[in-house]
Amino acid sequence: MRRSLALLVLLPFLSSCGSAKIQGDHRLIISMDPPQLQAGSMIQVSAVPVPPTEMAWVSGTVKVMGAPVMPFQRQENGTWTFKTMIPIFASITPGQYQANAWGESKDGQRYEGSLVLNVK
Repeated sequence: MRRSLALLVLLPFLSSCGSAKIQGDHRLIISMDPPQLQAGSMIQVSAVPVPPTEMAWVSGTVKVMGAPVMPFQRQENGTWTFKTMIPIFASITPGQYQANAWGESKDGQRYEGSLVLNVK
């Protein structure tokens, strides 16, 4: 009975959490060169913080089998990048794949971003 009453009281609060937005507009704009995925190819993933800020660190991955999470390196122009090879054994079938990056600014703000790649 107590559990049911507690759930009834908390239900309006829980339902509002599903539509809650991430605070602020801190994001990473992701790009990839070359802009396609092929097993055995080298790619460079870049992340730019918006709004511009000094980042403490950035990490990310391309979501294909066997791809590691990599730390990004800061470039002189403020862009963060990493280079990696798509594993030669990766089976890249047609569909959607994601490149994700996340990090933290020097003032403690969380930044995230993703890029959807369509493979035909």
